[in-house]
Amino acid sequence: MAARVIDSPRLSPSAFSTKRIPPAFPRWWVAVLVLSDVTMFLTASYVGSRLGFHHWNVHKTAMRHIWAQGASICMWLIIFQLLGLYKRTFALSTKDELVYTVAALAIGTMPQMLLFTIYPGISTSRIALALSLAASIILVGTSRSVLHAVRTKRRIGSHRRVAIVGSIDRLSSAAEALELSDDQDRLLIAVEDIDNTIQDVDLTRDGELESIDWFRHARIWGCDTLILTEMVPPSIMPHLLEATARNQIRFAFAPPRIRCHSFSLSLQTDGQQALIVPSQVRACTPRAQLFKRIFDVTFGLAALVVLLPFMALAALAIYVESGRPIVFLQDRVGKGGRIFQIYKLRSMRVNAEAESGAVWAAADDPRRTKVGAILRRFSIDEFPQLFNVIRGDMSLVGPRPERPVFVDFFRKTMPRYDERHLVRPGITGWSQVHMKRVLHPSDAAEKLSFDLQYVESWSPFLDISVLFQTAVEFLFHRAA
Repeated sequence: MAARVIDSPRLSPSAFSTKRIPPAFPRWWVAVLVLSDVTMFLTASYVGSRLGFHHWNVHKTAMRHIWAQGASICMWLIIFQLLGLYKRTFALSTKDELVYTVAALAIGTMPQMLLFTIYPGISTSRIALALSLAASIILVGTSRSVLHAVRTKRRIGSHRRVAIVGSIDRLSSAAEALELSDDQDRLLIAVEDIDNTIQDVDLTRDGELESIDWFRHARIWGCDTLILTEMVPPSIMPHLLEATARNQIRFAFAPPRIRCHSFSLSLQTDGQQALIVPSQVRACTPRAQLFKRIFDVTFGLAALVVLLPFMALAALAIYVESGRPIVFLQDRVGKGGRIFQIYKLRSMRVNAEAESGAVWAAADDPRRTKVGAILRRFSIDEFPQLFNVIRGDMSLVGPRPERPVFVDFFRKTMPRYDERHLVRPGITGWSQVHMKRVLHPSDAAEKLSFDLQYVESWSPFLDISVLFQTAVEFLFHRAA
């Protein structure tokens, strides 16, 4: 049966689609990042040591502090590697890139301070290290922001031509799931029986596979990516790989029932059988959950000690203005769909929902009290949720918990909604640092998209980065 090229209009986007996880960096880009970082680290260490010791003798400075500078640079490179800064970026802007770089540098400085304290012979000045850190923030942060802009511009300027081959009932679904942008061309080639199109191919005479209609159409069209919705016989696979490599075409399969969800897939072999093996994403593994719990309890207790005086003053202000209750309890949906009570300082009048029932929070809500408006402006009303963190209901970082009535509605409209409940909800989260605090219900799909990206891409650095960015924006909250 001959292949049939069909029109490929711009497909309408689905009602909900997840934001893509940032792709892993290619090796050449990793080399560029490492070279840039090392250059900036060397410059920063040199400037820091010279300013720290108040002399400008290049030879003396280099010889006296070479071990300290070398240890600092190696430590920062190791921290950057462990935090995944040489794998991919989660920065959505050059500002994010700068914020995350500052967070990574600050994390890298702590073990250096400890090392230099244990072995004082390595470095004779903590001031020099602090100055090196300041110089690194400027130099490394600026260089990474510039490289981020270059990479983004290069990605936007790239033009893809994707050919999709398969049965007509699967083509549109595969094309839509790929989420190709408007500036990327696509060609849909309908083939009802791929096996039938290649069964008579004489591989000894047709090394170019010109007798396969769909392959010839895709190659002449000039595709750089060729995707099949069905598997081909193993005997033809090596020849397809050779032909696509010769024409510099990326070759892949898009099985119809294998889509992006909160689990990872790997291809393994067992004897002569190929296996597609699913596994938990890192955020759901016992090791990650143990790390997050230790992190939450440690830093949650520390934050609680620091913020208790502010909570006490806020409680007094609430009592003076409108009396009791001071703490507001509300049902929310947590990990595994379990309902728990969240703690908040009351920012609205008593019995605000007695007549209206559950209402989606809005900016400039008329139900707020005067004190409540101030508390919400600076997110002070959220501070008691540290007790939820200590109890284990919540985490410092994670998807924000929603009320059961809204969860029931979103479950019906967004099939992947329950995947955000694979992890504990958070006081702050990936969606909070990239969206406004007060959202409209129509923003729920975009919010879920960020939440799922967090679940699928979790790392310790991602949590630290979110907390750092939350602290930076604390005084400049984007929603009242």
